Amino acid sequence: MQDRTLHRKKEVLETLDVIGRSFLKLVVLKQLEQDACESGRYEELHELSEHERIIIEDINGLMKYVVPDLLFLRGDEDVKKRLSENDRLQTSVIRKSLGLTENLKERITCTRKSLEKLNLLPKGPARSQPSVVNIRA
Repeated sequence: MQDRTLHRKKEVLETLDVIGRSFLKLVVLKQLEQDACESGRYEELHELSEHERIIIEDINGLMKYVVPDLLFLRGDEDVKKRLSENDRLQTSVIRKSLGLTENLKERITCTRKSLEKLNLLPKGPARSQPSVVNIRA
């Protein structure tokens, strides 16, 4: 029984390490997304967000299988430590996501205001120009 518990613990710690590395990738991706947003490279931002989605799906897939073992090993110090590290990384990803969202909202608002200013411009020429009249009638 003890051997089985150690094996479970080892598998859980390995899975948590993979999840932790995935969160590190997300932290880097978030920084790259922020850089792409600030420099107006929106196609790159879209591509990076697709990579982000895939990594998040991988994390969610791993969590489905590890959660029952986490409940069993929740009192283990090594497991608690890894979970705490992953929580810290996840918090960092969330903060970066919120910052990026705010940045994008500001850019959208600025663009919207610029477009509204364009609509305020007069539609016709500023000076009246003579028009050609057909006098044959």
